[in-house]
Amino acid sequence: MKGLHLILLKTVLLAIVISIAVNCIYYAILTRSGEHDYGRAVSLIMERTFFVGIIIAVMSLPMLFLYYPNYWSTTTSRLLLYFEGPVLFIIAVFFVATNPLTKTSDLLTGAVFFITNCIFYYRLTRKKQAASTKTRK
Repeated sequence: MKGLHLILLKTVLLAIVISIAVNCIYYAILTRSGEHDYGRAVSLIMERTFFVGIIIAVMSLPMLFLYYPNYWSTTTSRLLLYFEGPVLFIIAVFFVATNPLTKTSDLLTGAVFFITNCIFYYRLTRKKQAASTKTRK
């Protein structure tokens, strides 16, 4: 399967940007009063979300094994390799002892990464199905 590295790069970039926005909205809803310094908080949110996104991206690197046709042809191995990074990160968040605010932020980042990954997976498999349908006719 060609282009997986580009799909991974697009997923990482898009997920990090959306995660930063979602975490900033979550922080703004959580702290509604005007006493907080949003400028400092946003820079900390951006920094933490960026690093968490990089961690999830590294955990998603096994999807590059899908270049081998044997892995791509089996649906279970394809799903396992493609989605294992964000799923394992979300599971790991529950076992790490941090404060609830950090845990929620990490869960939001993992969920955004997973949803973004699902969208790109759908687009990737839809193109494959359309190509195989056209060749059969």
